[in-house]
Amino acid sequence: MKVQYIAFLGFAILALIINFWWLSIGRKKARNDRNWVPDCAQTAHFTVHEDGDTFTLHNRRDFTWRTTKDYDEKWDEWSAKISDIVGVYYVIDHFHKIRGMAHTMIGFEFEKNQFLMASFECRREIGERYHPWTGLWNEFELMIVWATERDILGVRTNARKNDVFLFPCQATPEKRKELFKGMVLRTNEIQEKPEWYNTLTSTCTTSIVRVVNKVTPGRVPFTWRALFPGYSAWTVWKRNIIVKNGTFEETISAAAITEKANQTGLGLPGSNEYSMKIRE
Repeated sequence: MKVQYIAFLGFAILALIINFWWLSIGRKKARNDRNWVPDCAQTAHFTVHEDGDTFTLHNRRDFTWRTTKDYDEKWDEWSAKISDIVGVYYVIDHFHKIRGMAHTMIGFEFEKNQFLMASFECRREIGERYHPWTGLWNEFELMIVWATERDILGVRTNARKNDVFLFPCQATPEKRKELFKGMVLRTNEIQEKPEWYNTLTSTCTTSIVRVVNKVTPGRVPFTWRALFPGYSAWTVWKRNIIVKNGTFEETISAAAITEKANQTGLGLPGSNEYSMKIRE
């Protein structure tokens, strides 16, 4: 294992050096005006109102996914209060047979059983497919998708049949609000000035870690698991970031939602039936 770790570290350093050179020659700039696939077509952004508490999310996604190719598109606006946040969630989506390859997301629960999920993703053009190697060379813009859970979790649990895990997090009310504000700020930054996705430095997990550590410096130290997010459950469990339900294995089992989601279905647009059932 030690030899493998050293080899990986060497590869990562080499890739960073090459990537720095590639960026330094100014190959091209990230843009918002490309021919995007439908689920990446809109960029989310926030308006925080004068009271500093009420916000409006523009371009919230609420697709209904029957399959990955058969779906109903819906983008809308959604308003709530930051002070109404009562919970934070961490999601791991195992989309590949290699267990370390996974997608991570962060979600927020508001009063009256309202849920909102945020996902750092590569923004794909029509005809493009994600690949970790391609993601090193400025081929994908970075975006934050804000969506209902029946959309962004449902496409993974019900359409793709991935193993998805939903972990409630331990956070004080103040930290929840500060984390949400950090995500709002990051979303507006990317919408106003497009950035590149990068397989090593700007992924779903490293982007979440960066926001979390701005709120609480050092909360998530650097670990190789950030580059293999399928193994990140151990990090958040050991550091008491997520709520522990017994042992590590018992906590993992309690967080599994795919089977419950498939038994329930996605529910109707605008309903929170999916979100409530996967938490039973």
